[in-house]
Amino acid sequence: MSRQNTPLPADGMPQSMNAEPLTQEETQVAEPSGAAGAKPKKAKASEGLVREPGKSVLPYSRVQKILKADKDLVMVQREAAFLISRATEEFIGRFAEAAQKLAERERRTTVQAKDVVATVRRADEFAFLEELFPWADLGRPKPADGEEDKKRKRKEKGNANESQGEKKDGTTTLDRFMSKAAADTQETEAFGGDTEPADQDFVMNEDGTMLMPDSPDRGRAVTSVVAEDISASDVQPVAVVLCLLSLQCCLRDTRFAGRRSIVEAPMRIVGTFHPSSSVTHSLKCRLTPDATAEHLVIAKTDKLEVYSLTPDGLKHECTADMWGQIVGMHAIPVQDGSHSNLLVMTNHPDVKIVLLTYGIENDIPALQSGGSHSLVDRAARQAEFVTDFQVDPTGQIAVVSCYAGKLKVIKLEDGELGQAFDVSLPEINLLSFTFLHTGEEDRFTLALLHLNHRRQIQLLCRDVLLRDLELSAAHSNLLITTVLSERTFPSLEPPPMLVAVPPHSTGSVDDDEDEMGPAHRGGVLVLGGRKVMFYEHATQDQQETRKEKQRRLSKRLSSGVQAEVAKAKEKEKERESRKIKARATVKWPWSAMTAWCPVDAQCRRVLLGDAYGRLAMLAFDDDRVALTLIPIGETSPATCLTYLSSQVLYLGSHFGDSQLLRIHPAPVANASRETLPIPKGVSTVPPSALTSGSSKGKGRADDANETPVRDGRVVNTKGTFLEVLQSHDNIAPIMDAILADVDGSGQPQVITCSGARNTGSLRVIRTEADFQEQARLDGLSGITDIWPIRSRFEDPVHTHLVVSTLRETLLLAFSGKETLTHIEPSVAGFATRVPTYALGNIPRREFSVIGGRTISSYVDSSLVVQITPEGVHLVEFDPTLGTFSVAGAGWYPKKLSDPDFAGKDVVAGAMSPGQFVVGLSGGRLVLLNLGALDTLQVVKSRDFMDEICAISCAPFDPKKNYATSIAVSFWGSNKVAILSLDSPESYLNTVCEVALPTLPRSILLHNFGTATRPKDADFRPHLLVGLADGSVVTYALRDGELLDRKVSSLGNAPASLSVCSVDDKTVVLASAARASVLYWDRQRVRPSPVGVKYMIKAATLNTSAFPSCLAIATSSALLIGNIRGVDKMQIRTIPLGMDNPRKMAYHPTQQVFGVACTRAAPGRIGEDDAITGSFKLLDAHSFSQLHHFQCKPDEEPSSVLALPGDGSGSSPAFCLGTVVIRPEEREPSRGRLILFSLTSVDGSRLLSVLASHETQGCVYALAQVSEGVIAAAINSSVVLFKIRHTGPGETSPLALDKAAEWNHNYFVTNLVWDGRYLLVGDAISSVSALRVVDDATRIETVARDYGPLWPIAIESTGNGIIGANTDCNLFSFTLQHGPQRTTLEKDGVYHLGDVVNKLIRGALSSADVADDQAVQASHVFFTSTGRIGAILEIKDAMALQMTALQRNMAKSLVGPGGVNHTKRRAPASPRGHTDAEAAYGFLDGDFLETFLSHPHPEQLMEGEMEVERIALPLATVKDVLVQMQSLH
Repeated sequence: MSRQNTPLPADGMPQSMNAEPLTQEETQVAEPSGAAGAKPKKAKASEGLVREPGKSVLPYSRVQKILKADKDLVMVQREAAFLISRATEEFIGRFAEAAQKLAERERRTTVQAKDVVATVRRADEFAFLEELFPWADLGRPKPADGEEDKKRKRKEKGNANESQGEKKDGTTTLDRFMSKAAADTQETEAFGGDTEPADQDFVMNEDGTMLMPDSPDRGRAVTSVVAEDISASDVQPVAVVLCLLSLQCCLRDTRFAGRRSIVEAPMRIVGTFHPSSSVTHSLKCRLTPDATAEHLVIAKTDKLEVYSLTPDGLKHECTADMWGQIVGMHAIPVQDGSHSNLLVMTNHPDVKIVLLTYGIENDIPALQSGGSHSLVDRAARQAEFVTDFQVDPTGQIAVVSCYAGKLKVIKLEDGELGQAFDVSLPEINLLSFTFLHTGEEDRFTLALLHLNHRRQIQLLCRDVLLRDLELSAAHSNLLITTVLSERTFPSLEPPPMLVAVPPHSTGSVDDDEDEMGPAHRGGVLVLGGRKVMFYEHATQDQQETRKEKQRRLSKRLSSGVQAEVAKAKEKEKERESRKIKARATVKWPWSAMTAWCPVDAQCRRVLLGDAYGRLAMLAFDDDRVALTLIPIGETSPATCLTYLSSQVLYLGSHFGDSQLLRIHPAPVANASRETLPIPKGVSTVPPSALTSGSSKGKGRADDANETPVRDGRVVNTKGTFLEVLQSHDNIAPIMDAILADVDGSGQPQVITCSGARNTGSLRVIRTEADFQEQARLDGLSGITDIWPIRSRFEDPVHTHLVVSTLRETLLLAFSGKETLTHIEPSVAGFATRVPTYALGNIPRREFSVIGGRTISSYVDSSLVVQITPEGVHLVEFDPTLGTFSVAGAGWYPKKLSDPDFAGKDVVAGAMSPGQFVVGLSGGRLVLLNLGALDTLQVVKSRDFMDEICAISCAPFDPKKNYATSIAVSFWGSNKVAILSLDSPESYLNTVCEVALPTLPRSILLHNFGTATRPKDADFRPHLLVGLADGSVVTYALRDGELLDRKVSSLGNAPASLSVCSVDDKTVVLASAARASVLYWDRQRVRPSPVGVKYMIKAATLNTSAFPSCLAIATSSALLIGNIRGVDKMQIRTIPLGMDNPRKMAYHPTQQVFGVACTRAAPGRIGEDDAITGSFKLLDAHSFSQLHHFQCKPDEEPSSVLALPGDGSGSSPAFCLGTVVIRPEEREPSRGRLILFSLTSVDGSRLLSVLASHETQGCVYALAQVSEGVIAAAINSSVVLFKIRHTGPGETSPLALDKAAEWNHNYFVTNLVWDGRYLLVGDAISSVSALRVVDDATRIETVARDYGPLWPIAIESTGNGIIGANTDCNLFSFTLQHGPQRTTLEKDGVYHLGDVVNKLIRGALSSADVADDQAVQASHVFFTSTGRIGAILEIKDAMALQMTALQRNMAKSLVGPGGVNHTKRRAPASPRGHTDAEAAYGFLDGDFLETFLSHPHPEQLMEGEMEVERIALPLATVKDVLVQMQSLH
């Protein structure tokens, strides 16, 4: 199938293509292949110039004159000119090499002009020369005498229709250039000679080209370079002239680079936010010698996950990154059979098969890479239908299919890889293959299903001859060759599958003679058609008979009598086209079969799954050789099935959630409904027929083997027999996605159009902690803080909760299981008529005299300290009465006789169990502690210039009762000071301070580490500051300094900080308009959003009714619950079933989503699915469906655009693009543009059509250019439409008027408006930048890239384009504005390994912003396998260091099978990996971040030589990598 005008299928995966352009690899030097059979020419002796060290072959004077042709270029240094000369030599060499490669393909040793032109036409790197060369076939035979004059006259007649690149005389740039050297073209020696005369100069034309003087030395230098770099015996003069033209263009662009404003492209880093979730393969095996341990191995795109089977379900053991897409996986037994190793096949960077062993080291399980075999063959054609491998039942050999017409056979020895060799396969179009159960130890027979030259599906088998290292030339006799009916297999998408069935015996001696019994000789099941067919092995007599027939046929074919040979050939042809009836068949009532797995080792029962999630069991009857099909239930569409044990099944899916299922013997739900719908024409039997004894099926004699053929039975069951035990989220395939801040929290949500077939869905994805509410108390307003308190200091259970509001303090008691009682102020014991600043349980301090010294100690008590504006209150809990009462005299500054405190109010307070710090009006700070007889005594005080705002004195060691530092923030100056409490002499001395941009409303000293001593490595003291503008600032407190400043925003409400326990970890809960959990992970403080808005304070709560919970105060309520899953990805599923979402848009004003869906009514294999389209309106918060617009019967939605504005009345909210599908059309010829607004009817919001406009094709993409102007990609055009209000008499409120059109050669599938340009990506060629001018009445081309990119998704970078293509590459371009033209300069390419369906500008999270932030979020991408990733931009200075680090790491770290990272990320072409081009402009963020966990990072910093050493400090490198992690 040609790649031309081929849209992507619904799942977003590219289809295999055959028509392929010349790849980059083919432009490189290689061993001549095409010239193998040609007679070699004697190479001419080259008179090439000898390159001297430090000099160029090209004359320096010539290069200098070319550069000086531009009068604006004042001076060019000699070193620069030399570098340009050497670069030009390199270019000529590469150009000549590519042309020579084409000459060799045609078995020529002379490079001709047509080779040069074809190189420009077909190779990406030379595409920029396209405008200079004629596109006529220069290799066309010379016309006969007189014909040339006739053609010239006809051409002169048609000058009115001449092309844009020709003059009126019909000459091209090449013609005009070559006419200057016409005299030289008669003999090759014309390019010899001496140096050019000094008076000859280069002339610059207005179009930027240069007229080069006729110089013999010019040609000799270029010829020398060409001869030096290629092995061609001769180069035609015209080919050298074409190289000179290319040289002219190269030097011209180099000269322009000095004039134009070069825009440096940033280095981009690719990281993963959500890994691929699509499951492609699974298998059950035993990876350890432990007989009780069994494992499930799952393949997800490029990763393997190993799970152990436990009574509680699947337990994850380890994950292995395979560094390439996994296309096959099998378990191979070791010699003793106690366990197995894994054999995995990957297809990038090169096709490879890798052996993996499972081991446990230091209690950490892992898959280790063993041996490997490269399967790559650059000369072979890739297999069209099947790329996989099979292992024979004995585990002795494996056979791999990845190229047409050949197989790779690998011997397996004791679970290890042995000798590998290639064998030729006559069956070119292989559809499926498997090993048969031969019953002989040294016989290996392959069953092959292929498409023959008559387009017939043929089943045959061949023996693998290990001694001869080849396949048997004749068909094996184990299966009789047969052609399968086209009616049974009307479609090859997906290809049929083969299942080997071992022999079955009842143990009776009459099995071989009883053709009516259940015994059989083994065979193969053919799956994938309208019937399931079982072909039995031939009997021994049949094999001998067929062997004799083959012998006689071979004898006739070798006969010298032509009549005998012709008769033998006719007989052979008749035999190969014979259709043999299957031993047993059963109809398959549903859609294409996609997965199967045996339930038992004898394959008596096989589970089958189809494309729409219908699961059934195929069973051999117990009393005869017949097949019975039993429906089981509906699941996700299966890509793989693995039966585990005890009726438990694992189902892996690409289109829906993977599932762990239990199959019940009786229905578990929907007992009155059919298990699965069975279409008309398929006869069924009731379940009772399975137990009615002997079969009632028909028996027919097979003409070939005279064994009865029986039609199977389809059982019509009721109810579903499936129970879902576990479901694993899979968001693949992602067809579209948006980033939307739906709840106004500032944290964007990712909403994807996911799933397909029967599991369409929207997925809402956020990385946040989940708050699980257990209780709620409404009616509390103005809360400022909360404190749970205990009856005694050391008690673990809280009994009361104190709530402070702006005006009062409330005491609440937990009474009963779920009752919260308000304690009256008269008996509360606390100061309740004023707000509270700080409160908590404290121990009692006791004093004793030992050795003449007074020693104090802390003991358990029921004391509670409360700090209010009045002072410090001391109360005590009476457990007998259950009440609080005043204890001691307290400390009240207004009541003190000391003039330093008289008249002062308490404005702030904080406490630790043994220290109480209060801030007084006037800037005085007072430190108190508990003295003898429960008295409060002043330890020290200090005055400050500014009023005190907030205080923190939390101990860094939670086991200690006192803090060693105090943090104080101030009004006016917005400063935060750290004060010492290390010793009495240094009490309240300033350690350090910092000024902030706004008021530090809340401050907190907190140790995020587990260590408590400053010398310990895990001692992580931090200062956290909540600002009045909603920002949170964090500092690391090291050696008396505040370092590593980071800022994050939580909205526009004042931020507060609370210490609490989440998931058994002590964390900080920062809250403002939104909340975030701050915790230590990966060597930094990391935020994890929480789904609670306008949280005021939080505290750990542990009561009998609410153990290990949190009490959270919001602006209007008191919540009790748990926060779970810190930094876990929360995925919410909105199921749409058979409605498959394809495009979506979000309207922020109306708070709704517009979702375009398609719905298929699945039919049987060979029947077309009836597809309908619709447009759904969903509420942005509840995702409930508000309205539904149904498209016409033959119409499908293709694009959606949300328009700004109110979206109601006559203001459009959405624009929907559609396409009319007609099977007979190669290109769609009709579509529609529909404008919708939202109207309210009886409180319900409905879609209202404002305008409908017919288009001349499919509306692939939409973009808004300006208010009232929409750009639409319609087939191969970009059309501008203006929205117009209609007048009286018109049927719709609005109309769409065509304003401008831009035509292209290929389908335009991507359209992006970046504020200045329309960025266009077509389905085949490349990308372009367009400008809308003249009040949106004209579109003009600004720049275009001519390389064949095959783009799928594009997005703006602000000054360029970033995109992805069908070969799973990312690419980027920068717009370079020159004096004469604007160009798209390619500045990056990178192999991602996934098909990217969507690119969005933006960030996945509102991460911390550090003062020295080196990395910034740029884009988010979404792939067909469920991967979500972030593209980051890094500053230039750090980009060089990170590039060097990746280079060093790539030399030290290799993937499974020895895969090199540089090759892994090198861009792929339609034919696979090529060494012609390495990745550039992008770095692998996931790979770089493994540096943080490397045991010896210093070695990676050093490199292999001095020039590779990274001079940055290790801590700086880690900090940059941590910044990268925080952004994805």
